[in-house]
Amino acid sequence: MAEINNHSNQEEQLHNELNEVKRSLEGWREVLLPLNGLLNWEKTYHPAIIIGLNTFIFLLIWYFEPSVLTTFALLGLAVSLIDFLVPMIGPNILASKWTGRQENQYEDICRRIMHFKYHFRNLTESLVSLKTERPKTYFLIVMGALVSMAWMGSKMDNLLLTYFLVTLVMLVPGIRRHGILQKYFSQAFGVITSLIRGKTKKFKSS
Repeated sequence: MAEINNHSNQEEQLHNELNEVKRSLEGWREVLLPLNGLLNWEKTYHPAIIIGLNTFIFLLIWYFEPSVLTTFALLGLAVSLIDFLVPMIGPNILASKWTGRQENQYEDICRRIMHFKYHFRNLTESLVSLKTERPKTYFLIVMGALVSMAWMGSKMDNLLLTYFLVTLVMLVPGIRRHGILQKYFSQAFGVITSLIRGKTKKFKSS
């Protein structure tokens, strides 16, 4: 009985948190749907749009060569303007009858955002727990990651490295949705497995 109550309480808590995320993003919902479609590659040309737009922005940064402070200031201005204007103008420009299908898509987006928050919080808690319980392992992992990043930064141009990282992050949702990593990793694993089996058979026959 207690397990049933706990399960129902967890479901109610998840439902309340989902409604909270939906309310906080209500002004963005007309914009989130096409943006979600773009990031998930609903059209075959969507990856080209993502890469092209990102390339154009970084080409502007490369051409004008603004200082780091100016770059962050301009980025902050752009984010502030978007955050202020989109909830106010977006629903009017993209005004349309909100259908049940659109509501389901919007709820799915909010659910994924909520899950991302959970994953990030679990990762943070895991690192804190690892630091407390196994400080040497935590030290090796953190130092190894930082040294790797420092080495990579010394071998590549900062702007070029940032361009590749930002492009990769923007392409990740579509890569996950279309199962590209799973497809090619499974193919590579199959090739390696066949090679190993072939060598094993050759070794046994000899």
